Amino acid sequence: MPNPYDVALRERAVAAYERGEGTYADVAALFLVDHRTLERWVAQHRRTGSVAPRPKGGGWRCPIALPILRAVIAERPDATSAEICLAYNRRVPRAQQTTVTSCRRAMHRDGYVLKKNGRGRVRSTVRMSRPNASRS
Repeated sequence: MPNPYDVALRERAVAAYERGEGTYADVAALFLVDHRTLERWVAQHRRTGSVAPRPKGGGWRCPIALPILRAVIAERPDATSAEICLAYNRRVPRAQQTTVTSCRRAMHRDGYVLKKNGRGRVRSTVRMSRPNASRS
């Protein structure tokens, strides 16, 4: 999200509108902002007496219980992320169960290094065709 407009600009724009220097569209064009932005600033000023930007939202809180996840990892530190997630989901109520991807993100945020695949890459030792075989 972009940074908020400067408070001084907001105050000048609202003051110009309140002095009657024009409509929302006229004053907004004068200060190079959208008319809806100016409408919100004026409404906020009338409601609160201030045009200061409101605080940013709190964001999203991870639903994974880190103490439980840490306990699962401590029991099997060599397990893959899928195995850790399965063990985690067995310990929490159904409403708190999560996906492997969410478990991986939580482990990464907590500083763990992850094994993506315990078996490694599967290789075929069987040749698919004979070399120099003539096509029929």
